[in-house]
Amino acid sequence: MTVHVFTGPTVPTARVRELLPDAVTHPPVRHGDLMRLGSGPGDTVLVIDGLWHQNAPVRHKEILALLADGVTVVGAASMGALRAAELAPYGMVGVGRVFEAFRSGALDADDEVAVLHTDDGRPLTEALVNLRAALTRAAGEGQLDVTESDRLVGLARSLRYTARSWTALGRLAVEEGLAPAFRRADAWRRTHSCDVKREDAERALALVSTGLPLLPGPGAWAGEPWRTSFVRYWQAAFRPGAVVRGQPVSLLALLHYQQVYDPGFPDRWRARVLAALAQEAGDNVCRPMRSAVVRRSALRFVAAAGVEVGGLSGDQLAHWLTEEEVSRLPPEEALVRVVVRAARLDGAWTVWPATVTEAGDLLGSVSPAAEAVAAAFALNAEAEAADPHHTTAHLSVARIAAHLTWRWGLPEGCGRSALDAAARDRAFRDFAGAIEVARAFYLAARATDTDPAAPSAASGARRSPRT
Repeated sequence: MTVHVFTGPTVPTARVRELLPDAVTHPPVRHGDLMRLGSGPGDTVLVIDGLWHQNAPVRHKEILALLADGVTVVGAASMGALRAAELAPYGMVGVGRVFEAFRSGALDADDEVAVLHTDDGRPLTEALVNLRAALTRAAGEGQLDVTESDRLVGLARSLRYTARSWTALGRLAVEEGLAPAFRRADAWRRTHSCDVKREDAERALALVSTGLPLLPGPGAWAGEPWRTSFVRYWQAAFRPGAVVRGQPVSLLALLHYQQVYDPGFPDRWRARVLAALAQEAGDNVCRPMRSAVVRRSALRFVAAAGVEVGGLSGDQLAHWLTEEEVSRLPPEEALVRVVVRAARLDGAWTVWPATVTEAGDLLGSVSPAAEAVAAAFALNAEAEAADPHHTTAHLSVARIAAHLTWRWGLPEGCGRSALDAAARDRAFRDFAGAIEVARAFYLAARATDTDPAAPSAASGARRSPRT
């Protein structure tokens, strides 16, 4: 059993290791982090802190995916308390007063737990729940009356979370005629601990360290159709599909690399699309049948849907086919190409694979692709470390376009129709979509180009932000 803990400003990693020496610690959780873990039954994930302003926050269904897989997910103190309050009916375990306050509705604003902090987790502002706890406790100790406490809490709430601190609250108190009350509360809290978030986090850590009680399974909801196309996309995008020298490589990265560079990908994509359409037609398609039988079955389904080449306008044909294809292809082959090019490697269709197993024959050789992806990502990181302007976002569209045109064996100077057709044969929406995917691999891939016109990796990787 592995215990993962996501923490940051609420409780430092050193303290986590004191309470849970064998835990695997992580920075505050972001969108995708939970799926990258590759956790399974018997594992525990404790979410304390999470990012949400500068990064996409952890999605609810990312947590549901862990719960459905038999992972125990615990939340406390900050982002963990928020998500636990929302997902307690589905089996997420909430711990502490902050969680209870959110679950009961006593607190209902996300910024109650939000703080500004440094990259290494040092808090720069104070959470509203902590300010509220201190002022409430000070009133309980007779340092404030209830009216003073409520007014000071109201002032604290009026501060943006990025500027919320005892110093800022003191300035507002002076402006509102509450300086004496603030001074009493401030003097009291300096000798009394009021870090309710940390208290909750340590309580959750202690609970996990002593072993959680046996929990029921995820419940009937796990068998319902809750896994949307987004969940399946996230699984492919974040879960490890391969591991290279200890570094995970996602299925999506493997697919993207093969989409761009594997000469066999277009044929595999064509076979997958036709097989999916044959199944839609109600035919029981087995692997040995991926041939003319599948093709005929797929075309029957297309015909039943009312799609035929003769019914397409000239503009429609020109959109999906090149001028040469329109003039020379038999109607059946033209229809097959239109149907395949209209499909997308997209999570919205069931043809989308969420795992390596589901990808099946769509994936070529995994190991070489994984090595190439890892090398590309490493080179990208090296270039960006040397100069923050040298990111893949700054790569020249024209250079990537020339690189792909040559790699795909297309005639130099071919038109947009031919470029889009070649990209759609590889499951891209168009050539521009292929360029965007290729950005991640371009620096590494062009180093192996033998085209005399192709710039070398060394010549362009560091010359300018527009490489």
